[in-house]
Amino acid sequence: MWQLVQSLRTVFQPYLSFFRLDNLWDFFAPNVGHGSDFRYVIEDAAGKRHAFVPSADLNWYHPRHLWFRAWYLAIMENPDRNGDLAVEFFCRKHADLHPVSITLQEYQEGDFTPEDHLSGKDRMDLEFVTVNTLKRAKCPDSQP
Repeated sequence: MWQLVQSLRTVFQPYLSFFRLDNLWDFFAPNVGHGSDFRYVIEDAAGKRHAFVPSADLNWYHPRHLWFRAWYLAIMENPDRNGDLAVEFFCRKHADLHPVSITLQEYQEGDFTPEDHLSGKDRMDLEFVTVNTLKRAKCPDSQP
């Protein structure tokens, strides 16, 4: 029986991987895997920093949620290829702040226990995350 399963797995593995069906069955228990969140910080002409969490603006039930989440993941997975487009987009989006530069960041979750939750802490507090700077770039239209 085991050989039959292995031979079928060899044939169907590309499909299982593509549709992300090759997870272990215990992927949600007893511990949920650590996730990450995309964020960015704008520095304006006066030197003030403005932090944004774009996923907080997304409505879970709106179709654009999936598109934007996929775009944020693409930025985090390959900031060299996708970061410049993101910088240009966010510079235009926040033009009223007169942005000079943008720093793209990934907040990688760490260990967060039920006791931490019960004590009122948030899983994305800085004590539970690792902040990775993905890319820092000047806005295209910023003054030198």
